[in-house]
Amino acid sequence: MNLGTLTLEKDQVIRKCVAILGIRGSGKSNTAKVFAEELIKEKIPLVIVDPDGEYRELDAVVFDRFNVDPEEVVNILMVGKSVVLDVNDWNDDVFKFLTAFFNVLWETSKVYRKDLFVLLEEAHEFIPQGGRTPLSDVLVRIALRGRKRGIGMILVSQRSAKVNKDVLTQSEIYFLHKVVHPVDVRVYKEILPLKSREIETEIKAMETGDAIFYKDGELKKVRIRKFEELPLLLQEGEKAEI
Repeated sequence: MNLGTLTLEKDQVIRKCVAILGIRGSGKSNTAKVFAEELIKEKIPLVIVDPDGEYRELDAVVFDRFNVDPEEVVNILMVGKSVVLDVNDWNDDVFKFLTAFFNVLWETSKVYRKDLFVLLEEAHEFIPQGGRTPLSDVLVRIALRGRKRGIGMILVSQRSAKVNKDVLTQSEIYFLHKVVHPVDVRVYKEILPLKSREIETEIKAMETGDAIFYKDGELKKVRIRKFEELPLLLQEGEKAEI
């Protein structure tokens, strides 16, 4: 998996919980798209909850209307295809669909145990710290227990302090982009085995695309390459929008 100045093997990331954090404009969503793109190249399907329509360029089946049976969407994942759930139009029906979908995915994973990823853009909206909903309950369950069933999770957020701490602190891979809010900086200090002053210095020096990569005690500054958008003809020929 070529992420820029960092290369990872597929076996290093499958079934892991990955946190990609940083303020708007820091490059966090680009990192998430590059990571997703590389997983798709490795034939690992993802389901992406996309509140802003940022992931439609990926080689995936896009849903932007949710009058479909959740089992149909799960079946697409089970045959190895990725899915983008474009939830730009937030309403109660969307949240009901997501809750039903992730419950079906959880039950299906008990039987199939297929390697796949759930990517949550704006993760603090779906698994907030200090709040519980039927949707957050099933997502937290997947994040904390999904590994045994083949499911990894990618959390993307501009407000790390607002993400469920049980999930965030148990993540196994971190891409930490620039943050400025003191509360979010404090989260980085809780995650990284560095002195507070060192973390503050590193964060201040970051430019768009820079990230601190942290995994299994390994810590280094990396630069993530830019996301490669699919050519228009390939999108039309290989993507289905429902």
